[in-house]
Amino acid sequence: MLTRIITAIVALCIFVPVCIFSDTILWEIAMTMLCTAAIYEIWHCIRGEDKSDASRYIGSFWLYIPAVLVAAFHIWLPQLAALWTSKWGLPKNSGIAMELLGSVFFFVMMYVFAVVVFSKGKISIANAGVMLMMTFYVTISFVSLVCLRRQPRGSVLFLLPFIGAWVSDTFAYFTGRLLGKHKLIPEVSPKKTVEGAVGGVVFTAVAYVVFGLIIREGNMSVNIVLLAVIGALVSVLSQIGDLIASVVKRHYGIKDYGKLFPGHGGVMDRFDSVIATAPVLYFFYTALLIILF
Repeated sequence: MLTRIITAIVALCIFVPVCIFSDTILWEIAMTMLCTAAIYEIWHCIRGEDKSDASRYIGSFWLYIPAVLVAAFHIWLPQLAALWTSKWGLPKNSGIAMELLGSVFFFVMMYVFAVVVFSKGKISIANAGVMLMMTFYVTISFVSLVCLRRQPRGSVLFLLPFIGAWVSDTFAYFTGRLLGKHKLIPEVSPKKTVEGAVGGVVFTAVAYVVFGLIIREGNMSVNIVLLAVIGALVSVLSQIGDLIASVVKRHYGIKDYGKLFPGHGGVMDRFDSVIATAPVLYFFYTALLIILF
């Protein structure tokens, strides 16, 4: 417990300054580092420790290095797209960033499957598929965090995935400890309960309302009712993201993805819920901008 508390304090001492200076290039650097670490953890999870297992070659540089390079490139995609659109005189909302995102992902997919084909059975297509899918999943999330921060109201928007994920996790845990009687999905996560899940949803909705009232005091108009609904949905997605990460861990027989945060695990262990919510919140912002703010 002491280790967990010390790690949490140290992590906050790093995270808070990064948030304060998130309007600088520091935010992209931080997201690149987290994304790269998360992909390494996924690679190590799939790769396994059994050297006699041929499928562990999924960890070869043929797949891992390209995955990291592509992830790092995509974190900087919003900045590159803004540079290119201004240089070519294109509208800011021309969609070039999403076009680049889709194009690069398509070529990466073709590359991965080509590596599997030419490995002559040394690389499992199932493991390659999981590596590819999880790389896309993680990368899109961290790109969404960058995109949220770079929006006109990004100084508050980028906090929503973190508030939603961490409030949901915290109150789902404590509600489950106090009131939990019915197991949610014991085959995936034995300790999670239905009561805990409901508590997470309720308290996340409340947290979003409180957050909305706070930023409203700062002369920013906010649709509080819609924000509460989004908060509840974010909690549901946050818990699903946690379960997705648990399914992968259980399938590959590991307890934690990494050891970057002593007592807490790795990036995937700490940010699994954020990863699931960030793209959805970015979608809500772009789709519901007029009625949300």
